[in-house]
Amino acid sequence: MEIVVNDTQILIDMHSCGLLDMIKKSTIIFHTVDYVLAELNKSPYSRPEIDKLIHEGLLKVHTFDEKGNEELMKFYLQYRRHTNLSITDCAVLKYAKDCGYRLLTGDKKLRNQAENNGVMVSGILYVVDKFLNEKLITSSEMADKLELLLSINPRLPRTIFEKQIKEIRNK
Repeated sequence: MEIVVNDTQILIDMHSCGLLDMIKKSTIIFHTVDYVLAELNKSPYSRPEIDKLIHEGLLKVHTFDEKGNEELMKFYLQYRRHTNLSITDCAVLKYAKDCGYRLLTGDKKLRNQAENNGVMVSGILYVVDKFLNEKLITSSEMADKLELLLSINPRLPRTIFEKQIKEIRNK
């Protein structure tokens, strides 16, 4: 079993294309931080599915206590000077780094900082591969979900996703 830390966009993308339900069946243990939940509250995104996963204990949420928030603020101020990472980005990065977990993000700036900090970092395609290898979904269904996601989220790397979709369909 592997523990991964999700940033906000990964959770939104998983929800948008219908992959969030796979968390219930996967051997991957999904974590996030309280800052991600706060960010979801500010967006037009509705979180009942995420709240249900939290309630069922399938999505663990790390809450920063007073000392943790002080450390996070120092971490954030250190990175804010030379990157434009948000406090939420820094929260998931710090949590993943402190615990030795893999960080899931599609954000290039966050990915770069994670790599610079020695944190394992992957995007949603990492989870896609895991779900396929665990046989939680058929190749055809997964390819359809990725095509849907690509149509919803224009910030995704189109060429990489199209290549992955083609490979999945050819399996």
